[in-house]
Order: sequence, then structure tokens, then C-alpha cells
Amino acid sequence: MNDTNNKLNILTDMLKGGALTKNSIMFSLNVSERTARHLLSEIAKSYPLIALSDQCGYRIATGLKDLDDVRHAYNENRKRAAEILKRNKTLEKFMQDQGAAT
Repeated sequence: MNDTNNKLNILTDMLKGGALTKNSIMFSLNVSERTARHLLSEIAKSYPLIALSDQCGYRIATGLKDLDDVRHAYNENRKRAAEILKRNKTLEKFMQDQGAAT
């Protein structure tokens, strides 16, 4: 098992146990902020990772008690994604104006 997979497994177990801040993840795993974000991104593709704007830290949902926070995280992610996609309208228009395919 390579180092990244090992850290992913360790972090997954840690997040199932409770919320961790990005700084605590960086310190516990001895990784950079960029690596911590990458690990969290990979975990979020396989587990219901909760990271809310009005709470500190990240955690993995483990039961019914987390349902409200999962809904909250889901709605925040949808809103964030919609805002990012709005930026593409001006980029798409520019490409069209330049005769480039999208």
C-alpha cells in the first residue's frame, strides 16, 4: 500500500470518529494544506463527508444523527456548484465571440 492510500485509510478512520480541522489533519498526518485538501476531496468521493460553512472541521456521517447536517452539506454543495457554473457563461460567450468551439 502506498503512502497516499495509507493516509487516506488513516484519515477516513479518524473522520468517522469525529470532526477534525484542516490544521489538525495537517499536523496528524504531517502533510501540507494542499495534500490535506486532496485527501479530503478523495474521501468525499467515497464517503458522506460533512463540511459546513457554519461549523468548524470535517467529519464522516455515520448514522441518522447526522442526517440534518448531511442535508445542509448537500444543499451548500449544490449552491456552491451552481455559483461556479454561472461563471462559465461569460467564458462560453467569449469563446463563441472568438469563433472557438465550446
